Amino acid sequence: MSGIQRHVVSWVVASALVLDCFSAAETQAQNAPTIRTSTSLVLVPVSPLDKSGRFIPGLVAKDFQILVDGKPVELSSFDIVTEGPPKSHPVSLGEPPLPPNVFRNIPGTMASQSNLVILLVDYLNTRMLDRMGLRDALLKFFSNKLQPDQEIAVYGMTRSLVLLQPFTRDSAPLIAVARSILKQKGQPPDPVVGRPLYRPASELPPTGQGADVLAEYFELLNARREYNLDQFHRAHETLAAFRELAASLGGIPGKKSVMWLTGDASPLNPSMMYRILIQDKSVETNGITWVETAKTYEALNSAAVSVFPVDVRGTGNSALVNAGESLTHEEFNHSIAGTQWFDMSPYSGTNDMRESEAANSVLAMDSVAGETGATVLAGSNRVENLLDRAHKLWANYYVLAFVPEKAANDNTAAYHRIQVKLDRPSAHVLARRGFLTRPDSMLSSESEIQRDIAEAVTSPIDLTSLSLQLTLGEPRDEGGVRHLPLTLTISNAVLGTASEKGVPYDLSIAVLVRDQHDRLLTNEGKRIRSFVPSGDGPDLKGLKYDSEFQAPMGNFFFGRVIVRDNLSGRTGTISLTLPSGSPKS
Repeated sequence: MSGIQRHVVSWVVASALVLDCFSAAETQAQNAPTIRTSTSLVLVPVSPLDKSGRFIPGLVAKDFQILVDGKPVELSSFDIVTEGPPKSHPVSLGEPPLPPNVFRNIPGTMASQSNLVILLVDYLNTRMLDRMGLRDALLKFFSNKLQPDQEIAVYGMTRSLVLLQPFTRDSAPLIAVARSILKQKGQPPDPVVGRPLYRPASELPPTGQGADVLAEYFELLNARREYNLDQFHRAHETLAAFRELAASLGGIPGKKSVMWLTGDASPLNPSMMYRILIQDKSVETNGITWVETAKTYEALNSAAVSVFPVDVRGTGNSALVNAGESLTHEEFNHSIAGTQWFDMSPYSGTNDMRESEAANSVLAMDSVAGETGATVLAGSNRVENLLDRAHKLWANYYVLAFVPEKAANDNTAAYHRIQVKLDRPSAHVLARRGFLTRPDSMLSSESEIQRDIAEAVTSPIDLTSLSLQLTLGEPRDEGGVRHLPLTLTISNAVLGTASEKGVPYDLSIAVLVRDQHDRLLTNEGKRIRSFVPSGDGPDLKGLKYDSEFQAPMGNFFFGRVIVRDNLSGRTGTISLTLPSGSPKS
């Protein structure tokens, strides 16, 4: 893994694509299907719970009804996924033994768990003070409460997504991750406090007087504008990290429950409450487009990821256990600031401010959880309890599928509401709230391709929404440059629906090489569109792409191959350390 930073590259012509049969082993968990939404079929995992929060077993298709935009739709398929008994021997989620110089972005052996639980530590939206409490809670959990059969992976969200620890049952690396929480960068600035941004004309000094007051007024005005702009950027980067997380988990079978450990979810509040300042509209900043938000939730749902938000201020809040504890020093100062006439928040007083800020955060967390079939985890400061709840809610579930109605206007993207009804009294259903339809012309547009390729280039982790296998050939050294031939095998999942012309495919492929300092040395790429004869489509096991890495001899370099399926918008990557040769004397 190269730790590739955020650089956007232009890419030029690469080698030709050839078709070939390939029997790549793509072993999946026996009872944990890979869940994806395609343009022709929408899959809806459903976890029905009774009034005590327990899974309701024994249901059949006729017990469920799905409404799309308020209209009932017919189920195309129905399945149930149940959690098996705990395994007596650990099953690693790491890479299986492969022949030399063969690499895959999806492990060939997967644990047959119906629900994997992942911790996502949000450095981008969490202040240092809140991280201190989270560190203590995680250290306690990893040191004492980790179950022998519990696989946990830890991701970090800074200005990009980082894999801090792959799935493991070993507490030692998890403890090391917890100890490093305070060292990561990316925390948000403190909220703006001070004098109000608005004063009525009657309170302003007469014309030609009070220059200092006016200067201070405009300084604070700019401070609020900068704060809102920071919120906008954090919302944009948080959504991008969620899409990256979805792409990195998309090829792993079964449900994935992500505990989003955050100190401030408010940038994802769909009402954009942080932008509102009634007295002065000029302070507002642009909001995230609904298409970007809907695309993010669609990516998470297509990868079977449910996001369970956890306000980390609660993990260190002893009041959840002992209501007699007093306010912290920061909370005391915050409370005092809210009572002063010079408070610059848009709320009128301490109670209004605190209640409104709490409502802002809760609304954001409820939105993220609801759109991905999860719930906000609250009411406990014990991480092990929260993790156990997240696991149990999706340990068993049903998978419903339906064919979406063809839109009257296929030229624009549209978001469609989903409502799942269950013929059981007092039942509560966890399921996605909707799905996004994007016309083929949008999915295959150059702007969308370049955007997804850019996100894949900057990702420090491999993306698995497309299954890829890479085989390195014998190196060839010429003029101080090492040429490493590669053969890339792409899953036949990229093949589209057969037509009179055959079975289509539309791929964008990039081949990159970076040095130890993450500087881009070479990049090649090409978009390839063609058809496979209809008779060959069902038997074709994969597509092969021949190219090569090129790097100066004598040092270690990192290679990455990126493939985007332009028919579905899914992306896969493979990253590897390239073998070095002796420098030419």
